[in-house]
Amino acid sequence: MTEISNLATGVSTPDEETRARTLRIELQAVIDAEGLAVKAVSEQADIGYSTLAAWLKGNYAGRTDTVNTKVSSWISAHKARKKVTAAAPQALEYLDIPSASAFRSVMEYSQATPDMGLITGGAGVGKTYAAEEHQRRNPNVWILTADPSMQTPNAVLRELCDVIGVECGAQQRRLAAIVRRVTGTRGLVIVDEAQHLTTQAIDQLRTIHDKARIGVVFIGNEPLRRRIEGMGRDTSHAMIFSRIGMRKRRDRSQVKDVAMVLDACGLSDQEIRDRCRFIAMQPGALRQMTKTLNYARVLARSSDRDEVSMRDLGDAWKELTSGELPAVGG
Repeated sequence: MTEISNLATGVSTPDEETRARTLRIELQAVIDAEGLAVKAVSEQADIGYSTLAAWLKGNYAGRTDTVNTKVSSWISAHKARKKVTAAAPQALEYLDIPSASAFRSVMEYSQATPDMGLITGGAGVGKTYAAEEHQRRNPNVWILTADPSMQTPNAVLRELCDVIGVECGAQQRRLAAIVRRVTGTRGLVIVDEAQHLTTQAIDQLRTIHDKARIGVVFIGNEPLRRRIEGMGRDTSHAMIFSRIGMRKRRDRSQVKDVAMVLDACGLSDQEIRDRCRFIAMQPGALRQMTKTLNYARVLARSSDRDEVSMRDLGDAWKELTSGELPAVGG
């Protein structure tokens, strides 16, 4: 009865105080060993900073049981994350696979000339991968990732202001502010997932290209290519089609792309390489293959093995897709 009364009034019970002492020691050990900030832990654990700080010092006057539960959950989740991180393979350095090299050639040309470019292809063939590498290698490269919410030219301008670091300001002044910011930079605006943009939004970016004399590259899927090429037959939008210079299209991963990734992963087993090539030719392409292979390597390491087996690959595919990995040619 007393314990129920204590909970109702917010007074901690002796059991919860004992639990708190144990958790405090464990949490403080993690913080000290990994150099974590109490504020970061509080945010991750969904505990107020002042609450967690007081709890760690043993002078928190509120409901200790509530804090105990959240701290215990954070510690468990942190241990699980560390276990997965330890087993996860190290990310590969950038690989200049043929498809990525072809995509970057569009970006290089469009930035240098300056011009407008178009890159289209299936999901996971390396379009975004190439864009991020081009941005890493070159100054004044901005990547705008479109989404379905960008249905108007003004929505695109608002997002672009954020990307290039310009105060959004009044709607009617956004275009002028963007043009002032990028003029003379010899820069490049890369628009990823551009299939989400309306024709009017694409035309707004064409206007920025014309006024500021900077490069613009649109990246998207096959419907984007068909839409832009269709503009050449529509006199009202021919100015967009006529501005597009270099174009590259990859509907699926290339054999050499896959081989380079598998070589970089150190995979020599022919059966596993054949299955990986099969995965790379499915929707999701190299991205799906890399995800499956990474998870297979986690499974191998969790069994204290460095080499991936066919069973690891099959189990990884099943976990990620809920299906069996078909036999090659079967």
